[in-house]
Amino acid sequence: MLCLLLNCLVVFQSKSQELTLAYALENYNFQKIFDDFSEKTHVQLKIKNFKNNELKSALIQGANMRQLPDIVIVPSDFVGLSELGFSTIPESWLVPELSTESLQSAKVAGDYKGIPIIFGNHLLLYYNKSLVQTPATDWQTLIQQKQSLPENTTLIGWNYYEMYWFIPFLGAFGEFPYVNGKVNLNTAGMKQALSWYKQLADDKIVDKLCDYECNLNAFISEQQAYTINGSWAFNHFKEKLGDNLGIAMLPQYKGKQMRPYFSSHVIAFPNHSLESSAEKKAKLKKFAEFFQQKRAQAAIWHQLKSLPTNKQIIAELTNKADPNLQVIFQQLAQSEPMPNERNMAIIWEAMLKGVNRYSADIFDNHKAAEYMQYITERSMQNEP
Repeated sequence: MLCLLLNCLVVFQSKSQELTLAYALENYNFQKIFDDFSEKTHVQLKIKNFKNNELKSALIQGANMRQLPDIVIVPSDFVGLSELGFSTIPESWLVPELSTESLQSAKVAGDYKGIPIIFGNHLLLYYNKSLVQTPATDWQTLIQQKQSLPENTTLIGWNYYEMYWFIPFLGAFGEFPYVNGKVNLNTAGMKQALSWYKQLADDKIVDKLCDYECNLNAFISEQQAYTINGSWAFNHFKEKLGDNLGIAMLPQYKGKQMRPYFSSHVIAFPNHSLESSAEKKAKLKKFAEFFQQKRAQAAIWHQLKSLPTNKQIIAELTNKADPNLQVIFQQLAQSEPMPNERNMAIIWEAMLKGVNRYSADIFDNHKAAEYMQYITERSMQNEP
């Protein structure tokens, strides 16, 4: 339930001296950095936290009700949602220290619609060192390790029906669903990826009904040897498992390297909030400047264990990276930038429909790929 949607959205109304902000708490807890901002600038924030799977719907509903916050911190693909009315970021607000790759992720049709503050958000293979002596580098070895696990311990899990997790399986065949503005779903690689994905579920390697929370809890309770999750989960897993936490590259499939998407988390200003009064715009600029400063960017790593977007801090982390951080960088290098065009929302939905129908044996893999392509193109034609 959208946390009683109306109550969630009321928070976006504030006293004139406050800035309102919404973000998903489950991935990143920015509260200490928010407190530091208010202490340093004397600008107060009124904050609403959402669950990951509720944030987008709540914002779209807020746009329909004309109740949006001044600021959001969101995955970069959100900025392609035109109904949220994101302000274009003045280039003078962007500091030179921002990495080129992160900046590209915040662009829509040539305009900056967000300010990247966290980079990566790519999927990784996490494992429990008390259950796995040597992490598998390929799927054949990983599957064989199931035999050596304690009773009532599952091998691996991930959010099977969330299509962000399907991407690295497709990427292993060198293909991605949206390339240079073209839909790329009815392909040989998609058909192969669908077949492999379904086989893993049919062979009980993965429980396709165990969703994000289910897998998260299984892994941190040490009842699951491996999990595929995002770089955003590193800090939480480290707090729960301590030295038992390991990170490895996503396993190869028949010599093919799995390739996930990467993206950034950005500060963005919905409902054209940069067109507000001069007083409010000045406060919004202070917020944007604060999160780009080295102090806040360093806190993003030290407090959240997430990759910042400041080139100097990235270089420092690279030079003294511990083994886990080295893998995070290595997997990032094997990842593909996630498009943030509005059409991706259509593609995600079409992919899920195709995977569902194939998983339920309604379609074979050929028909499922054709169906994904067809409904995506049809939906795009109907877009205003």
